[in-house]
Amino acid sequence: MNPGPLIAAVAAALLAAGALAVAHRLRPHSPEDEPPPEPHATLASIGSGLLSGFTLLTGFLIATGWAARSTGITPPGGLYAADLAAGGAVLLYPALAGLPFTPRYVTAVCLFGLLVGYTMALAVQLRP
Repeated sequence: MNPGPLIAAVAAALLAAGALAVAHRLRPHSPEDEPPPEPHATLASIGSGLLSGFTLLTGFLIATGWAARSTGITPPGGLYAADLAAGGAVLLYPALAGLPFTPRYVTAVCLFGLLVGYTMALAVQLRP
């Protein structure tokens, strides 16, 4: 069994949860009697766009990496760098959008980070 994708998955989950913890620590605290402010509605569309771009790019790299084994045509290295940047943006987005640091959201962010890290590592490993 190849440990690379599992290590990447755990590293991505730690990055996402760590960013959420740091953002919570740096964020100004709201008074006890009022709920924390809600993120601006525009941030929802930004997250959807980031996730869509990451999914399309990673899917493309996985498909072309798999096909390159028989065709010999590999995607340029810059696409892998772009995928890494998109994955990082997707992992940091919940912290930047103001997601609260609660066990529920930390669990969700960690599970999401596992998926992002694993697929990014898979895309890189399928390159011949």
